[in-house]
Amino acid sequence: MAFQPTGESTTVPAPIGGLNTRDAPDMMEQSDAIRLDNFFPGSTDVSLRNGYTSHATGLPSTVQSLMAHSAGSTNKMFAASGSAIYEVTSAGGVGSPAVTSLNNAQFQHVNFTTSGGSFLWICNGADAPRHFNGSSWATPTIGGVTSSTINNVTVFKERLFFCLNNSISFGYLPINSVAGTVATFNLGSVFNMGGVIQSIGTWTRDGGSGPDDYIVFLSNHGEAVIYTGSDPADAAKWALVGTFKLARPIGKRCFININSDLILISEQGFMPLSQTLVTGENAPAKAISDKISGSILDSVNNFAGTFGWQGIIYPKGQYGLFNVPTSTVGNFDQYVVNVSTGAWGKFTGQNAYCWELLNGELYFGENTKVFKADSGDSDNTAAIQGDAKTAFIYYGGRGSPKRFTAIRPVMGSNADLPVSIGFDVDFNDGTSVYTPSAATTTGSEWDVATWDVAAWGGTTQTQSVWRSVSDIGWNAAIRIRTSTKAQTVIWHATDVLFERGRGL
Repeated sequence: MAFQPTGESTTVPAPIGGLNTRDAPDMMEQSDAIRLDNFFPGSTDVSLRNGYTSHATGLPSTVQSLMAHSAGSTNKMFAASGSAIYEVTSAGGVGSPAVTSLNNAQFQHVNFTTSGGSFLWICNGADAPRHFNGSSWATPTIGGVTSSTINNVTVFKERLFFCLNNSISFGYLPINSVAGTVATFNLGSVFNMGGVIQSIGTWTRDGGSGPDDYIVFLSNHGEAVIYTGSDPADAAKWALVGTFKLARPIGKRCFININSDLILISEQGFMPLSQTLVTGENAPAKAISDKISGSILDSVNNFAGTFGWQGIIYPKGQYGLFNVPTSTVGNFDQYVVNVSTGAWGKFTGQNAYCWELLNGELYFGENTKVFKADSGDSDNTAAIQGDAKTAFIYYGGRGSPKRFTAIRPVMGSNADLPVSIGFDVDFNDGTSVYTPSAATTTGSEWDVATWDVAAWGGTTQTQSVWRSVSDIGWNAAIRIRTSTKAQTVIWHATDVLFERGRGL
């Protein structure tokens, strides 16, 4: 049968719907992405992430904790590496350690202000807790429990609450205190599955008569016990709200507050308690990571026991970041969610063990170094590798095959930028001979394997050039790859020309 063509054109936005590793390629929305490595899905376009720059060097080992002391306009940051803690507020080589002779560098921390000052309070379950008051570190006097068994800390209703090693009891200090006698409260009669308390979070929800504050005690088996009140020692000021079965948590840093919600990093993904505590583990509560569940569950299955899982909100970048191990030897990806749209992307090339904010800027700890993220146009002088591929889109509908004749990616850049442009039909995945280049190099090689290489140049501006393609299929996907040390790269949309017929 002859192909009876009808010339058509259409414009589709860049994949602002974000990464989708949940759905089959045939079921994705046309705004979704099969790949979105180092591209961030904005509201109207997709942009290559910024790079990172060296901040602090000379640390003795992997940086497993970054901890900021926030006290008005005078803020400082500390890195735990090896058996010591170093100040890393200023860029450059670190000086003498502020704290020494530690058993490990995996600290949990909070900032807590009392009449005695503003404190950074830290614990790791192996050493006596420490606190920093803005000028010096000290070891608080702790009674009632062995201080080195305190492994996690949370602030709730003007008190410090603690997780204790291998314990189903939690501890807490007197109100507005950073030291003193720790009282304990046993939850063994409330937890139905036993286990130990792994983490404590705080959650604010509207119960119908205004917002209510709750404290959530989470066991290693995924049971959540929720209380309201201010004093566990006074039955009139402390009440059980309920016990819920959730997915099992991952790591000590498994809670992250996003607005009024509390997100749990779990074996089922990143679960919002606002949904999960209503529906329970076996009901259809939806993780905020549902759309990237294929990626997250793969990491859970292989690396749930690896240190480095963490979530953090980065207001300046308008995203939430979840650090996920991809091996047992210090390799990590970050899944980032646009807090306005809920769309996901994946950042690679940042092998971060931990993350922290200092004065609104984002930092991460790597092996012997601290880097400032979202800074500069290169990854500490190395090129940023970007790779994005749209969903397979049925241009003109599903009812007939098409002959695709030309595409025009509409992109923006502020320097000469080689971009490898791929075009696949019917769920194929092409290969590309692609050579990363420096910022000022202009690519000129065309029709390499199944890919075209487009050379973009000039100052910051939108650039669009028609490129010929010659493929017949029912659907098509567009892939953009780039490698840059000194450019911004923005993908706005793609124009596609095709002919639609009744058959071949």
